[in-house]
Amino acid sequence: MTQTQIRPPDRTATGWTRVALLLAGQGTSLVGDQVFFIAVVWAAAELGGTAAVTWVTLAESVPRALAMIFGGAVCDAFGPRAVLLRTTGVRIGVLAVASVVALSAGTVPLLVAVAAVEGALLGLGTPSFGSLMPRMVPPAALGRANSMRTMVGRFAPIVGSPFGAWLVATGHLAVALAVVCAGCAVSLGCLLPATRALTPPPSTTAVRVPLWRRSGDGLVLLRHDRRLRMLFLSSLCLDVAFAWPMNPGLPAVMLDRGWGVAGVGILIACWAVGALASAGLGALLGDRIPVRIRLVGGAAGIAVLLSVMILAPTLPLMAAVAAALGFCSGQNGPAAVTLYQQAAPPDRLGAAMALVALSGIGCAPLAYAVVGVVAGLTSPTVAWTVSAVVAFGGPVAAARALRIPPASY
Repeated sequence: MTQTQIRPPDRTATGWTRVALLLAGQGTSLVGDQVFFIAVVWAAAELGGTAAVTWVTLAESVPRALAMIFGGAVCDAFGPRAVLLRTTGVRIGVLAVASVVALSAGTVPLLVAVAAVEGALLGLGTPSFGSLMPRMVPPAALGRANSMRTMVGRFAPIVGSPFGAWLVATGHLAVALAVVCAGCAVSLGCLLPATRALTPPPSTTAVRVPLWRRSGDGLVLLRHDRRLRMLFLSSLCLDVAFAWPMNPGLPAVMLDRGWGVAGVGILIACWAVGALASAGLGALLGDRIPVRIRLVGGAAGIAVLLSVMILAPTLPLMAAVAAALGFCSGQNGPAAVTLYQQAAPPDRLGAAMALVALSGIGCAPLAYAVVGVVAGLTSPTVAWTVSAVVAFGGPVAAARALRIPPASY
């Protein structure tokens, strides 16, 4: 497949209307995802304690990661629209059945089963959604569109997490599942008209290659394309550096300094506000902010601020640094995704996006284990500093990527 076989993006106002409709549906779906995760974890804790929470978490995360490996190949073979319509439709059916069953019997096996199916369907659909924007907007507007998408992603947890916790705390697991089901239905209703203009890939010999053989296309791309490889390495360094400090690291630091658990919520909220504001600025200004500032400057800011944050002597100062850290993340993330989408070959865009998404999910358990050992042997402050050192690989790899001309596909 060549680049000319992908339908040119719609450059009219109608094209942006479709993007807005798509993001409205995605935002509703992401809020539902947050409701689902909080609801099933909380319900599992009430029904079976820590062991049940572990089983539910594994049931959601492992199938999601495995399905994501094949999700890129499925997207390239059948087109992102076909994949998203089918996975969303199946999710609606599964959640509808689960909400009815939960009315009479909310059990741990039910939560595990629903979490496994949800995880697998989300994994299959993630690469497809990641490959939609290059097909819907012109190249010059891709950065702006990805900033808008980042805004939606940052906003969803602010709404979804407390709502899901409240629903289960009041004993309404079935209602929580029904809310997620309704969110999927809204997403499907937006997806249908928003992606109607997208054409499926032509039936070729390459498409008929078994999907399991195409699941490694993302790694093949990295091996042969230096620009993609450097962009991937930059994102990987930042993902690894963020994983421990912004998840198990925050509670450990709060406890170590005696600042209380409320500090965790304050810092995460400040980071989210900074990221949301930064993504909004990117959506407003588009490419008027030079890509080197957004990509390399944002990555350098993340590395420096992550190092400074752990040295902050008071919680208010640490919160201010967290907001600045979020602002840099809101610039770097959309820029990195945009350059990666532009550098990947159109006929393997799904595979490329699958690898990026998988790296973000897959590096977290490894970072938790390795940096957690460091924290246990030394202190949370030392472990945080080790993570911050890893982050400096992000701007270095990003600067090298910009010096490499894009490959011609």
